[in-house]
Amino acid sequence: MKILKLRLENIKCFEEIEISFENDEGDARNWVLFVGDNGQGKTTVLRSLALGLCDEAGVEALRADLYGEFLRRDEVKGCIEVCLKDETISKEYTVKTLIESDGTDESVSQKVFLGDCVNKKNGEEVKDFKRDKIFAVSYGADRPVTGKNSYDEYALVDSLYTLFNYEHSLWNPEIAASRVKINASTKEWRKLQHILKRVLMLEDEDEISLESTGLHIKTGRGKDSFHTFSDGYKSLTSVVLDFLCWNLIYKLERFHIEGLSGIFILDELEQHLHPKWQKEIVKILSTQFPGVQFICSTHTPICALGLSDLECESLLFKVAYVNNHSDIERFDLKKQFKGYRADQILTSNIFDLADTRSVSIQKKLEEYRKIYLKEECERNKEERKKLLKIEKELKGLPMWDNEKDRIHREELITLLKNQKKV
Repeated sequence: MKILKLRLENIKCFEEIEISFENDEGDARNWVLFVGDNGQGKTTVLRSLALGLCDEAGVEALRADLYGEFLRRDEVKGCIEVCLKDETISKEYTVKTLIESDGTDESVSQKVFLGDCVNKKNGEEVKDFKRDKIFAVSYGADRPVTGKNSYDEYALVDSLYTLFNYEHSLWNPEIAASRVKINASTKEWRKLQHILKRVLMLEDEDEISLESTGLHIKTGRGKDSFHTFSDGYKSLTSVVLDFLCWNLIYKLERFHIEGLSGIFILDELEQHLHPKWQKEIVKILSTQFPGVQFICSTHTPICALGLSDLECESLLFKVAYVNNHSDIERFDLKKQFKGYRADQILTSNIFDLADTRSVSIQKKLEEYRKIYLKEECERNKEERKKLLKIEKELKGLPMWDNEKDRIHREELITLLKNQKKV
């Protein structure tokens, strides 16, 4: 199953929102990214999706690790509605989770309906909803770099837990790799090695091996054990192996890396990644796991730009706090921001950064602009001195995008100076 829609009513900072992940054919898009300033509600959206996948007991267990109330302030009733599509039989279901407060504590009740009830289409209640058809994992922003756990069976609560409790450990990556190697064919194990090499952006000639002493990477610089990996390598290796091992025990004898599907929720995708890695990670994950639905958040425009490289359909949502509640704005990077650079995305209405220069330079430019826009006869003596001083301070700084822009700027300054002389 994959997620088609989410509706929140009186949840945390949200009054009422509806988010659709559908494409024009009514299927779920495989890549969705959420951006927005800190404290605007990105993590709340991801946690609401995770809660909407669980049964009542699962919702209670995950909420127990959160501080404060999940309802919007001063509200006594709220709702999380998640519309899912079972692609194997082309059926839609809506899981409606109601949260109510008696003033001291919150209680949870849940119903499942056939069809898309998010769009107010009345559906028949499903009493025997097959929740075991849902495979999902989630990872929090402060997720562990590595893990130490192991499990004997799959449970949604366990696979979603690190999004709610950052101290909860992932699968031990070496145990996870061992489980896959033991239970999968030689071809599957080689596929896993290939996936890890691509995700870690290693060279074709580099090697990943599982030995009696643990997981190793051999590159031109030598052979390193997992425990000596950088945090970036550890973090991505741990998350990928955690995901694969959960899928292994979920599917058991039906496990095939080539046919992996499910829902992958990840808060702050860019954690521990160099910008070069951030630029590639969306495409890498999409290529290695084409059947998986990724729903992630990010603070960097470099990851956001990765959506424009995808062959599959994708969406970007901006979460922003306006008029005393958070709201959602939708963007299609392929159509609206094709060819943009990361700094241009930063200063667009996606990230709302006024300028990508340092704060001190930005202030000087703004001060210069205010004085320069005045007629020369209207500038006082202090302003004329200030103008000359700022010009001297900024002289030689790269205020252009490329050499052509620099030449054009200098020609324009010369022209303006000549006009003033006349």
